[in-house]
Amino acid sequence: MKLNVISYLIKDGVTESEALDFDKAPQKISLNINDVQCSLYLKKSHSKPKWSDIFSGVNGVNESIFYTESVKGLLIVKVYGRLLAFTFGHGRSMIKSYMVERGFGLRVALNLGDSERIKSIDKSTLEKVSLNTRSQTSKNTNVNDFDFEFDQEILKSISAIVEDGESDEFEIISGCDSVSIYTNIELDQFPDLAKRLLTSYNDKKYQEKYPWVDFIQAITDQTVQSILNEKMLEKINSEQFDDVWISPPEIINYDDFSGFIYKFKKGCCQCFHSELDLEVYIAEAKIKKPVNVESLKRKEIRIFNSNEQDIGGWPIYQCMNSEVVYENETYILNDGRWYRVDSEFSNAVNSFFNSLNNCNIKFPPYKGMHEGSYLRAIADGENFALLDQQWIYPKGTGNKIEFCDLLSQCNAFIHVKKYGSSSVLSHLFSQASVATDFLMNDPSVQEQVNNYLDETYLSVNFNSDESPRKYRIVLAIMQKSPGDLHLPFFSKVNLRHHGRRLINMGFKVELAKIYLN
Repeated sequence: MKLNVISYLIKDGVTESEALDFDKAPQKISLNINDVQCSLYLKKSHSKPKWSDIFSGVNGVNESIFYTESVKGLLIVKVYGRLLAFTFGHGRSMIKSYMVERGFGLRVALNLGDSERIKSIDKSTLEKVSLNTRSQTSKNTNVNDFDFEFDQEILKSISAIVEDGESDEFEIISGCDSVSIYTNIELDQFPDLAKRLLTSYNDKKYQEKYPWVDFIQAITDQTVQSILNEKMLEKINSEQFDDVWISPPEIINYDDFSGFIYKFKKGCCQCFHSELDLEVYIAEAKIKKPVNVESLKRKEIRIFNSNEQDIGGWPIYQCMNSEVVYENETYILNDGRWYRVDSEFSNAVNSFFNSLNNCNIKFPPYKGMHEGSYLRAIADGENFALLDQQWIYPKGTGNKIEFCDLLSQCNAFIHVKKYGSSSVLSHLFSQASVATDFLMNDPSVQEQVNNYLDETYLSVNFNSDESPRKYRIVLAIMQKSPGDLHLPFFSKVNLRHHGRRLINMGFKVELAKIYLN
């Protein structure tokens, strides 16, 4: 019989009685399948669809017809000292969710699936607002056709044809936390299938087929999360703020903004802050030490508009960012989630960041000003020409873009952003690569830019065939902290992605830090 068989792996060391919700699972039926002791749970239920109420009381309609009967099942098979739960119908509801091994199905699917015959993938970006997408192809193909950005996206699920084995008929496997395999199956074959799935889970073959898949992993293990939170708290409580900071978890509209408030009391005089600072927050909000995670999740930072009206806020934990090293691995807290970063990948990202030249332009300090005010203050039409908020309309796109924020007399396209969350900085890097790409491929862009420069002493005279390029791309970041420019790890990942693109177009990419004073 060919069925779509779904299986979950129970966490190591968890017993059957600990893993199951016996309020939903009836008395078990013990089975011996080919000398393997198994447990079967079956439950019948009656239900009535909600839409049936529309027709309640209608003459000629017998309401008993709306009641349906369904059966859900759960087969527990123990092999190699681990429990695998095969679910039928809604049998998944019998298992306690926190007892399931996360990522089991994805790893099995990666190992068993043919990397050249992928049917679909689910992926999620690492931006502030995650973009979750499912991509399918009309023909089975490899991962390259899915435009997967391994250094910016997390693979959530994959479906593929199982690599040719002894079976004459093809199988389809899909995996995320659970694994789903469309295969020929009979009752006496479940122990062998369980061994096959568990063996595949423990296999490392996927690392050869998809060497990038373990670069960035979301941490779901609550024990590891607790350890990482404690290490982050140690930094806060010992006032080591180099690797722990707060930033807005979403983009701020500074055109309608008066400040952040750390401690809000109605009827009291409020202290507004133009940017978030963890050290100042702890002192002003009078957070009791030692700081704990519960207080960070309970207390809020409020944001006020230009009329000094409270327009919302976030729990402090949602604003927390941290970089922690634990057992020689780098972990990142970003927008309330912990991630593990492969050490080789981490070293490569940091190496690219350190390889970029520092810009030799001497930018004046920003003295607490917002981006727009600062740009207008230093733009003199001779040393710097202002292009902020000057919109360019590339042909055939229907979109408008900012070409850059400043054009310098020393042939630099300067993009400026005030330091904030990784998502805010990603906009800066994206703007630079997108605008430069249009300059390379759309002659109207140069003409539109020069129209804005008519009243200045500067202009753009770009030739796409020129080598080496006389223009360079400067990414300038306004940052309060002293010392060299510091970026969160995910910002460095995004910088590498767009920086490589600019370098491949022949441009030099330089970094600049604009200091507060």
